[in-house]
Amino acid sequence: MATQQLNVRVDPTVIDEISYLSYLMRAKSNAEVVTTVVHLLAAVVKAAVPDNPELWRNGGTVLSSEEQTAWHTLVQNLRQQAHSVAQ
Repeated sequence: MATQQLNVRVDPTVIDEISYLSYLMRAKSNAEVVTTVVHLLAAVVKAAVPDNPELWRNGGTVLSSEEQTAWHTLVQNLRQQAHSVAQ
């Protein structure tokens, strides 16, 4: 399996939780804990996302075209409202 290094800054509480999970799992490292959690989360998302070719899982985008249109409309409306309030 190919791996890629990823650096992330997290709160100390997250490190404590990862260390606790490492203890519970008897993991060899915190990286093993993070890898396991990410794989579990990916499996849940994969099971929940339908086989729609527009979706990210299938090489498309995260949002369907209808969801993208709705999101774009929402963002435009919020920007207009914020601009109206600022004036």
